[in-house]
Amino acid sequence: MLLMTLIIVAVIVIGFVMMSTEQMHHINRATVAMVCGVVAWVIYMLNANDFVPLMHAADYQAFLAGGESTADTLKYFMAEQVVMKYIGEACAVILFLIATNTIVEVMHNNGVFDALIDWLRMRSSRRFLWVISLLTFAISANVDNLTTVVLMMSIISQIVRNHHQRVIYACTILISASLGGCFTAIGDITSVMLWARGVITPSAYAAGLFLPAFASLCVFNLLIGMKLHGRVEIFSAISRFDGDDSYLSAWQKVTLLVLGIAGLWFIPSFHYITKLPPFLGSLSVLAFIWAVEGLFNLERNGNVVFVQRHYLRNTEFIGMRLILYFIGVSLGIAAFAECGALDFVGNWLETNIDNVYIYGVAVGFLSSIADNVPVMMTGMNLFQVDTLAGSTSEFVQNGIYWQLLSFCCACGGSLLFVGSMAGQAVLEVENIRFKWYIRHYLWRALVAWIVGMGVFWLTH
Repeated sequence: MLLMTLIIVAVIVIGFVMMSTEQMHHINRATVAMVCGVVAWVIYMLNANDFVPLMHAADYQAFLAGGESTADTLKYFMAEQVVMKYIGEACAVILFLIATNTIVEVMHNNGVFDALIDWLRMRSSRRFLWVISLLTFAISANVDNLTTVVLMMSIISQIVRNHHQRVIYACTILISASLGGCFTAIGDITSVMLWARGVITPSAYAAGLFLPAFASLCVFNLLIGMKLHGRVEIFSAISRFDGDDSYLSAWQKVTLLVLGIAGLWFIPSFHYITKLPPFLGSLSVLAFIWAVEGLFNLERNGNVVFVQRHYLRNTEFIGMRLILYFIGVSLGIAAFAECGALDFVGNWLETNIDNVYIYGVAVGFLSSIADNVPVMMTGMNLFQVDTLAGSTSEFVQNGIYWQLLSFCCACGGSLLFVGSMAGQAVLEVENIRFKWYIRHYLWRALVAWIVGMGVFWLTH
């Protein structure tokens, strides 16, 4: 069994390395994630008679209901009781992201964000830095990082003409989106995973992480502002699509904006009141927004010239790739956990280190060289949530560990472009050189992370 466990671990680790080095070998990370996830589970299934008694002895006996154990019953048990559990968790997160991303797309396609382009046409480079950063921070708190980055990159591409300046603001958008997304339960795929797992509640989570995230943002902006001089070179004329899908009046656009943001913030309340999974709340909000948008566009419904606006060219099929990537990673980490390797590592850490801040720093640096989604999943499965009444450990619901895990994944994933899909999007859109980013941005992001960690320690 030890040999099979090592083989599964090797498959997952190799997958981590290949996903992190996508820019070198040009193999899509979604492909790598799916192959590694499936291969790991095939190896697991072929040796289910060793792993099941170790991890699920009681549950398997209940599944047999007094019947005889065979190779087929072992495989059916794993497929129905174990694998589907992880697939269900992954699909719950995916449905949530699909719904929230579609809400933003509906607003974007109806010109809701057009006013931002006019409002952001300012000449002061430092003022523009703070405005674009705070705006990204606020939007990312409501929508996942990748969607926020794509939206904001689309906006600044219509405002800033100078490529060098646009690169600086694009990197700032990446950092701001990562920090904004980490302090709310709906702001990033990693925090949505924590919420779906039940280890955090939205209000306590936001209260614990807002100050560290905001402090890191302010420090980063101050460090970047020191190198900004002169004025922003903006386009003399606004270049935007003004076709048939921008006929909504100003009050209709404002209505969609208010309903969209209010709906996103209503999702935690929906979950608290009904106890239903968060993705059902997001789907309900999407249905309501779609109904309102349909009423506003009643005269154009079914019109063949009613076309959608397009996000940046490199994001084509990004939604489907993200879905397949997330499912593949979920399968891989699930096999990693089910073979007992993560339990072994978690027990060793508690015995020999027993310091959540060291765990957080380690997770952050791992997120800088490997994608933060699999790193986050690994960190989530290292330790079980402490459900003992009155417990004061770091692993209770809303405990320090879960908040620190999210914050360090966000900051660490921003140190290098390979740490997140949002970073990959920025790299590809603006064709940023990796060495340039290391020289000009890495140390500033690191200082901001250290300050945020200090604020986290003081407030906890």
